[in-house]
Amino acid sequence: MPALQTHQTVFNPNPIQNSFITSTATADLFSSRAGEGKSTGLAWAAFYYTRANPGANLVFIRDTFENLQKTTMKSFFEWFPPGIFGDYQSTKKEFTWKEGIASGTVSFIGIEDPADASKLLSWELAGFLMDEPAPAFGAGGIDESVFDLAMTRLRQPNMKYYMAKLATNNPDESHWTYRKFVSPGVEGFRLHQPQNPENSQNLPENYYENMRRNLAHRPDLVRRFVDGDFGFQSEGVAVTPQWNDRIHLANGLIAMPRRELHLLWDFGLNPTCIVTQKTPMGHWNILDSMVGDGIGATELIGDVVKPLLRDRYRGNPLAHIGDPAGDMREQSSSRNSAARVIRKELGGTWRPGPQKWLPRRDAAQSVLTKLVGGRGMVQVDRQRSTEVWFALRGGWHYHKARTGVVSGEPQKNIHSHPGDAFGYGAAVLFPTGKIMQSAKVTPSQEGSYFGNASDAGWRIGPSSTPPLANGQSLSVAKTLPE
Repeated sequence: MPALQTHQTVFNPNPIQNSFITSTATADLFSSRAGEGKSTGLAWAAFYYTRANPGANLVFIRDTFENLQKTTMKSFFEWFPPGIFGDYQSTKKEFTWKEGIASGTVSFIGIEDPADASKLLSWELAGFLMDEPAPAFGAGGIDESVFDLAMTRLRQPNMKYYMAKLATNNPDESHWTYRKFVSPGVEGFRLHQPQNPENSQNLPENYYENMRRNLAHRPDLVRRFVDGDFGFQSEGVAVTPQWNDRIHLANGLIAMPRRELHLLWDFGLNPTCIVTQKTPMGHWNILDSMVGDGIGATELIGDVVKPLLRDRYRGNPLAHIGDPAGDMREQSSSRNSAARVIRKELGGTWRPGPQKWLPRRDAAQSVLTKLVGGRGMVQVDRQRSTEVWFALRGGWHYHKARTGVVSGEPQKNIHSHPGDAFGYGAAVLFPTGKIMQSAKVTPSQEGSYFGNASDAGWRIGPSSTPPLANGQSLSVAKTLPE
């Protein structure tokens, strides 16, 4: 007689894993520091869904099939071994659940293969799961268009609800997952993010302490992988390493009425305008920023800047500071220049910033070292001046070659334009050695014009769906030969 052996799998989900697995939201993002069990969460989300929706066809998606095999599939098959919980056909890259365990299929595709990615165009899916859509290091990840396309494939008949599950290390604030799930967010999309480590009992001893020590030279990675915060991944050497989210970011900055605004300008095909204001208490508030793409200063002024000034800053006198190239006459008309267009269309005075790089760099770094009432002298509105925020935290950077050689001037990219504009303003308003004296400011004084400067935390409400029972187990009888 063949021997009967029982295989038992026991899973005790952490609170965030549990809310992620059981959620019936339109789409769910499990975003966390390293080591929080994201791949496990995806594996059990697939099981949980196919138990609730018999016959469901699901697909796992990752940037490459090689990465999918090494991580996602490895974790999935450790929990649900083929031959016990189902059958895996390597030619089809498809797992079929064993009768009595769950019902349906789970396919695996890497989007680097066009043949695999094109399958999304013809499939009728009940759900999909994306592992690491935001790159952990440098390039990689999953493009937003793949997510959007997969959402259109959720149309398999007779499902109780559809599923879109994503799991990744905390992304950069400019990544599409942040925009869709955090700010501004999409209705029906839900973020699952542990505030404190929840999986330490399953990790090696001193896991985070060792990671923090090994990544000490990369504070951008410590922020994402150890501290569990959203954060920028630096590609070179930051121009302004003095930047600190905790003291320089603010929420809801408001301009003081009838007080002068300084508009900072950079030109070219990515014309940039930053609206700033110095306060009597000693702060330099960065209120709004606008960066054009493939247009000229005239278009930016007419289409964006003038309406903004009319709606938010009516009655404030203007002074303009910017790239000295703004004084150069255009080839199409010797009577015209960017500075002349600014004065004509917006009014106010014009003052060019220094052409040399070092005075601009030194001034930009210096203003970020100054404190007023325990906060940075420079305050950047988190929502309305994201381009300046992204530039100063490291997007505005020097190129660093593999040999370790660092360029003498910043690399030109989307972040260098607001960085340059900020540098022109800092050099004119606060030339090195002439920073205005910090004033003592109490919170009540500041509140009248400063808005809410607290660094907002992201919180997740309780799950509206029943939790998985701790210690949930699967017992499968398998006939083995004697």
